Amino acid sequence: MKLSDLKKDEIVFIDANIFLYHFTGVSKDCRDFLKRCEAKELYGITGVTILAEVCHRLMIAEAIKNGYIQTSKPAVQLQKKPAVIEKLFEYSAQVMNIATWGIKVISPPEDIILSSQIYRTECGLLTNDSFIPVYMQIANTEKLASNDRAFSAVPSLQLYAPVDV
Repeated sequence: MKLSDLKKDEIVFIDANIFLYHFTGVSKDCRDFLKRCEAKELYGITGVTILAEVCHRLMIAEAIKNGYIQTSKPAVQLQKKPAVIEKLFEYSAQVMNIATWGIKVISPPEDIILSSQIYRTECGLLTNDSFIPVYMQIANTEKLASNDRAFSAVPSLQLYAPVDV
């Protein structure tokens, strides 16, 4: 289903790629979806680990954009340049901006590694992806905004994706 198919007042969990497509200007669908969350037309929820991924990837994107590192193994390159990390600031402002959009950020449960194991063994999700269905249970929603088709393997989820990416 499309992001635009979400109905008013629905609760939807937001994956990292939706934020990343918005901040990098790749997707108008993602921008429009997040505006609907900000306008409280939709109830957007995400998780702490999702925001950590967004923060990490935006930091790397900023370092590449500014010519501090190359695209080959960017995290390894950036890790060796702490002085460069200290110069970066756009990524942080972008992530902090999410808090002003009315999107609720939930913490992972203490047992998230154990409780997410079923999604790795039965649905083939990678570790960080396997946390998302657990977060969604906490948020009491089956609706997921993501462009990651791997979530199609989770029968309890309804996947809503941008169509312009």
